[in-house]
Amino acid sequence: MKKRKLFYSQWYGWVGLAAIVISAAVLCVSIWYLTDTIFKDTDYIRIEATVVDIAEVYVDKPHGGRKLRYSEIAEYTVNGVKYRAQNNSASTAPKKIGSKIKVAYNPENPEDCFFPTSNYPACVVMFVLGCGFLACGTYLMCLEAKERKMEKLTKRLPNAKFITSAADKAQFIQTDKPIIAVCGKSNVGKSSFINMLAGQKKLAKVSKDPGRTRLVNYFDFGAFVLADLPGYGFARVSKTEKQKWAHLLDDFFALKCASHVFALADIRHDPTADDKQMIEYLYYNLIPFTVIATKADKLSKAAAGRGVQNIASIFKCGAGNVIATSAETRQGLEAVLERIESVISLNQADSGDN
Repeated sequence: MKKRKLFYSQWYGWVGLAAIVISAAVLCVSIWYLTDTIFKDTDYIRIEATVVDIAEVYVDKPHGGRKLRYSEIAEYTVNGVKYRAQNNSASTAPKKIGSKIKVAYNPENPEDCFFPTSNYPACVVMFVLGCGFLACGTYLMCLEAKERKMEKLTKRLPNAKFITSAADKAQFIQTDKPIIAVCGKSNVGKSSFINMLAGQKKLAKVSKDPGRTRLVNYFDFGAFVLADLPGYGFARVSKTEKQKWAHLLDDFFALKCASHVFALADIRHDPTADDKQMIEYLYYNLIPFTVIATKADKLSKAAAGRGVQNIASIFKCGAGNVIATSAETRQGLEAVLERIESVISLNQADSGDN
């Protein structure tokens, strides 16, 4: 039996856990100090006392040597009765004789007193420090959880490999696995998207010249088969060639073998007429699809969000059905893998019912 790791990464999880433990300790101490200070302020009465004498006291250090400390003798009056108390906590030069100093006494026993030092600033500092450790630890644990989730999702996708290419419907493959099709215009980044999904650089050939994909290319991703459809909308292709690609797409979807379609669109621009026609075709034939908004790394986060909303509005689908991706930064990969996982699960459920 394979031993399960507590944390996947080398340091995210451990450092995050340590930060959370430290934050818990610091927050507990700050709360204890705050509570102790509040109770003392509630139970004891603070008044001004007068320093009447000062003594120098040498105390032994824990590791040898002696340290000079000052002891202040303060006098205070309660109900006409004078009391004296000795402040041994001062480590710096004390106030002059005759100066005023705060003393807190127990109203039930005025001899029970102490020289208060406000713990409120220390409580605030410790609380802020504890919150900082908590935020850091939570962030690192979220990174660890994300990595664990990605590991779980990618386990369903072993090393992808090319199967075959089909030039006509007679060559389309039949399989019990769900088939997920990828479609989009010629320069939208289909090959880069497939390579990102596979975690490889050369599974699908990326060409500098758009329109190179003229066949239906099949790739085995283990739990499903991916079908890379010919790109559409390339101006430098003859009308005859365009019609040939259109017939190939019609034949592919006519088989109703595609469990899901990833329709790619460039997030930087409005969808083209060909993009709209493709989405209308999927709507008309009741084919489930997800819009993949590619090249999100070319925009700021805010601009990418507006691009997603714009595409969703034009395609008349919810923004949740548009995933912003980047083959360069692997942005959106987790969301795409989750969508694939749901497609696989749905296909398995349908197969079980049948």
